[in-house]
Amino acid sequence: MGLVFESAAVQQDPQAAATHVLLVGCGEYPSLAAAGFGGLDPLSAPRLSVEALADWFLSGPDAMPAGQALPSDHAFYNPEAPLGSLVMLTSPTFPYQAPSGTVTNPTRPTVACIRTAYAQWLDRLGANPNSRGVFHFCGHGVSNGISQFLVADDFGEDPHDPWSGVFHVSNTCQATIRKTAANLFFLVDACMELSEELINQIDDPKALIGGKRTGQPITTEWAVLRATTANRLAYAPTGGVAHFTAALLQALRGHCGSQRAAAPGFGVGIAELREAVAAFLALTQQTESGERQKLGQTEGEGDWNVSMHILATRPSVLVEMDVQPEGYRPVARAFMEDAAQQREVKPLANGPAQFVKQQGEWSYGTNASNNEYAEQLYTRQFLTKAVHSCRFRIT
Repeated sequence: MGLVFESAAVQQDPQAAATHVLLVGCGEYPSLAAAGFGGLDPLSAPRLSVEALADWFLSGPDAMPAGQALPSDHAFYNPEAPLGSLVMLTSPTFPYQAPSGTVTNPTRPTVACIRTAYAQWLDRLGANPNSRGVFHFCGHGVSNGISQFLVADDFGEDPHDPWSGVFHVSNTCQATIRKTAANLFFLVDACMELSEELINQIDDPKALIGGKRTGQPITTEWAVLRATTANRLAYAPTGGVAHFTAALLQALRGHCGSQRAAAPGFGVGIAELREAVAAFLALTQQTESGERQKLGQTEGEGDWNVSMHILATRPSVLVEMDVQPEGYRPVARAFMEDAAQQREVKPLANGPAQFVKQQGEWSYGTNASNNEYAEQLYTRQFLTKAVHSCRFRIT
């Protein structure tokens, strides 16, 4: 159901160590108005967000023809757990063309289809502790003030039980960690806005799968990375990828990772992703007014350094520089230089300047093209974060 990619290795050995991905994007919600839930509206971002993440996973060496894969700072790469399968459920259900050129028709994400796809995802993960499971949801989410619930595309279609189209995130995770030994990554791009309608229901929505509270967890390496904090909204630009997923993709494209102790490359796990995604989320919204989206509490167990992705080269830092007051921008320049004092210069006339440099020691600063103000310079700074912002105060 909704299968976009399955590797030859997994077809030959379904229990081989692999990364299995389940992407769910709910956007149409055709029965919201009829069900009388005015607080929720159709969304354009979920399908775009899911497709963007699918493109990243499918542009790596596991899913592309030989010689056509993008490098690890642009696409998925994990030789310890290569891409084994990718399943996509989206609404609207337009055909999806993968980077390889293959065209598939995603399944509509009704709650029944999500449950079926989720059970199949668990079957693929099986009992291999070296496999990785990635579940990404983008769509409506609501909260009872404590727990988050995600809304399937057919919400409201059952007039006798409209809330049957909603499922409980934490309970789904608790049931899942008792059914697979794989390392699990839950990426939830949805609101956690308080819903009085949900609170007033006689029964809470259920998990996607059943399970006992007393069951012994099989895996202790799992985490939920949420797009927003309790009782708050998640945002998306009109006609674009949702802010959280966009920040996640920026982080994955070479901007985070920790040096691995016994193998080459830099591991990208939840610990690295959370810090980098938070930084890009803040950078995206720095010029926006009103409430700003911040990452929610990360739920899970383990030390969160299991690699979902492996970066083959040293991570990069996005350095953004500007001057204050902004009236100096027409003559202002920003620059960065390496240890050999080779300097790259960019004008600030059109706003902040951005540089992408490998993590390490850099000098950076600002000066004026007409010498209107004295040069300001930070010498030999060690830059290791995904984002580094600097605003030079001109006096």
